[in-house]
Formats: sequence, structure tokens, C-alpha cells
Amino acid sequence: MAAGSYGSTLSILVVEDDAAVAELIRTILNDVSGWGATVVHDAAAAREVFQHVQIEVLIVDVNLPGISGLELLELLRRDPHWNEIPVLLMSARPDQTEITIALREGLVTKFLRKPFDVDELVRQVHTAVGNRTMGPSHERKN
Repeated sequence: MAAGSYGSTLSILVVEDDAAVAELIRTILNDVSGWGATVVHDAAAAREVFQHVQIEVLIVDVNLPGISGLELLELLRRDPHWNEIPVLLMSARPDQTEITIALREGLVTKFLRKPFDVDELVRQVHTAVGNRTMGPSHERKN
């Protein structure tokens, strides 16, 4: 998967333990021209991906098996391979105190409640990466 500079594929990592939701998100994101989404199902796999691939956007579920999505973010930020990238946090339980704290402290770019609106997900990724992906070459395929 290519990543990094303008004009290359936007490298997105999705960390979601629900296989059906993960596949839906991957399909939606890969349907946008110029975007490439990879899915993993737990924090250990996400950390491994960060060792080998330059990720430009991270979409992470709060409630993962083992360690939570927020604990994963803490671990990644201590990793020398981590670069400050946009993080979209997702959960079906938005009332968790940790989510509010993460948003207030700027640890995540945006929170999306599950179930999410497909167009809102795409819009939030666009917003998170700024104008880089806006333009005719990055429209959703139909």
C-alpha cells in the first residue's frame, strides 16, 4: 500500500473487532478514489501495521478485545514510528467518560457514534485530512 505524499493513496487503518462492521467500513473507504483502507481486529495487529506501513488516518473502535482503542492510542503515541495523524474514534456507547476526555484533550480528531452514516464517515475522513483529498480525483466511485 502506498502512502505519504500528495497524489499517492491515502493510507487508512481501521481497527474494529466486529468483522461485519470492519468490512463495511473498508468497503466504504476503498470506494473513494485515492483511498486505501486496511482492517485489523485488535490492538496488537494495529501496532504491527504501524511498524511496517505509513498510516495517514486511523479509525479505531473504543471497545476492542484486550486493550481499548484509547489504550491503543496511548501505546501508539509512545511508539517512535507514530506520527501525529488524524484519529477518528468510534463507539456504540458515546456516554463513556474516556471518550469525552479524549475529545477535550485533543487526543482524537473526531468521534463517530455507531451506527454511523456512510456519508458522514467519508465526510469526516475528508475533513480530518484537510483539502488533500478534496477534488475530482477523490470522489466516491459509483
